[in-house]
Amino acid sequence: MRHLYLPLARSSVNVPRCTFPTSKPLIYRPHFRIHVPHYSQFIRMASTITLPSIYGSVPVNIPPHISLTLTELTEFPAFKSWISRLTSSLGSQNNPDGYSLRHLEVTNVVRFGTKKIGFLMLNAVVKDAEDKTSLPGAVLLRGPSVGILALLHPANTPKDNLYAILTLQPRIAGATTSMAEIPAGMLDDHGSFAGAAAKELEEEVGITISEDKLINLSELAIQASPLLDKDDTKESIGLANASPVSDSPSEEVKKQNLDGLFSSAGLLDEVVTYHAFVHEIPEGELEEWQGRLTGLRDKGERITLKLVRFDDLWKATRDTKALCAWGLWKGLQEAGKLPY
Repeated sequence: MRHLYLPLARSSVNVPRCTFPTSKPLIYRPHFRIHVPHYSQFIRMASTITLPSIYGSVPVNIPPHISLTLTELTEFPAFKSWISRLTSSLGSQNNPDGYSLRHLEVTNVVRFGTKKIGFLMLNAVVKDAEDKTSLPGAVLLRGPSVGILALLHPANTPKDNLYAILTLQPRIAGATTSMAEIPAGMLDDHGSFAGAAAKELEEEVGITISEDKLINLSELAIQASPLLDKDDTKESIGLANASPVSDSPSEEVKKQNLDGLFSSAGLLDEVVTYHAFVHEIPEGELEEWQGRLTGLRDKGERITLKLVRFDDLWKATRDTKALCAWGLWKGLQEAGKLPY
């Protein structure tokens, strides 16, 4: 370790004269130390990798403090889906200003465990054909999620006598230890949105169901939407109207199923697909669900259930997922598209 000595403010303390040829007393100046890292700590430099030609051979800048390979980046499902759709969208006819992706800058990587990428933060430099306008390009990639509107229907009561199940759990990002929201989770490794929805319902609420019992609210809403092109591709619903770029047909089909709603398209790539499920219970069992403790305790989930009359859900939570699911159910019901 090396140390650099720097002078501080002048002091009036005198020290004995030295042998230098001077007639004035030597003025003592106190010093402090600062640590100067050894040159070996600066050996790692920022690197640049290049995306495959299918994505336009766009350069990606990676700062020295982030360890990320081209393979890790292109195999991260959230990135692959995002760059595929962005490449397709920029190349479509809905880009009259000629916007193009010039380069990407990785700003942070959050891993689950030691290897698996969980979240990826980057800045996309997108400019028009004349280099006059740049688009905001901060992006947080986390991949698709599912939200489940779990409803309880007491037997021998009117069909519209429904109660929504909310989960109360800590949400540090929301600065609360008790956020009321509908069950939800990342798609992760469940293989399908319905499979992920069924698993989240089992883990957070304690109801085990088969996937075919779920009502895909997102899919029904898009099928009923007038905002479809003539070839049934997506337009202003939130997905690119051109087919996503893909080097694998199976991957392309999977991406086409992202028919959910964007939670915050100004920053997040997250698309939430909404499912619903009505669980019939004995009439006198309703109170037993209130305050039930659930969640995977070994993974830090501390969940308490809360029941709310479905018609009152819109004013019983500030969770946008719950409000989206409530709105989709109401809209489909009014349009006669709800299979319940």
